[in-house]
Amino acid sequence: MAKRFLIALLFVSVWLSLSFADEWRPNTRVFTYRVPTNGATADQQRETIISQPLKHTVGEDESLLDIARHYHLGYRELIEANTGVDPWVPPVGLEINIPSRWILPDGRHRGLVLNIPEMRVYYYLSDSQVMTFPLGIGMEGWDTPAGKYQIGEKRTDPVWYVPLSIQREMEFPRKVVPPGPTNPLGRYWMRLSSTSYGIHGTNNPWAVGRFITHGCIRLYPEDIAYLFPRIARGTPVEVIYQYAKVGVSEGNGYFQVYRYHGREDADLLTELIRQVRDLGLDVDLRQMRNLLRDAKDGAIIPLPLE
Repeated sequence: MAKRFLIALLFVSVWLSLSFADEWRPNTRVFTYRVPTNGATADQQRETIISQPLKHTVGEDESLLDIARHYHLGYRELIEANTGVDPWVPPVGLEINIPSRWILPDGRHRGLVLNIPEMRVYYYLSDSQVMTFPLGIGMEGWDTPAGKYQIGEKRTDPVWYVPLSIQREMEFPRKVVPPGPTNPLGRYWMRLSSTSYGIHGTNNPWAVGRFITHGCIRLYPEDIAYLFPRIARGTPVEVIYQYAKVGVSEGNGYFQVYRYHGREDADLLTELIRQVRDLGLDVDLRQMRNLLRDAKDGAIIPLPLE
């Protein structure tokens, strides 16, 4: 039954991709941030939250998958922000939340930083500018290994040489998948150093924002097409697992969490407290714990002051 569902989803995905081929545009938004290097903490100099949340009114024949792709969000991001809304047939005229605001994760602010729990990559253009894109990531048990890499081999229209471990899962095993609409790598592939893991496109755009891969990283076809010629071999890549983030905007503190694969709130609270103290913020920790309990994944929550 599960395999039949995935086949049906793939069919619908390919059909929708062809139907909206002229509509999808790459994400070209660039955001400005500030991380002081002179020892300043939570003051007006620090700005580590990018973008602003939006609203969208559902139109005719729009699904939440269409809307997510239009705003360069992952599937789970949009679903989490609009609980109870039918993802396939949302009511026409309904105003939904577009959760397009993010706290920058820890890590070196250069090259690519992939924060797996939030299914998002941050592409640092300079010391003050960043872009961000949603990702499709590994299923449970197929996590991308954390660590520091660099962009290695790059390929256009890649051939997929199917690992034996994946062949065993296939209903109709194949050793080699040539370029084309059935190739899950899409049109572009960038290897992480000399590993078997890569950042690539997809023949199933609706898998972005889901646990879907065997450890590789998928982007929307239009986004990988934009990034591929701009990211040179040797570009640093850092894969991190940051489940809780604290950021500052206009002198005010906020937090954002992701309960990736059932991450416990106790662990998230411990990490939030560490970051709050590192930033020198005066926060009511008991009230923060209460806010965490009700916080949706990905929501930006103001930190309660003491």
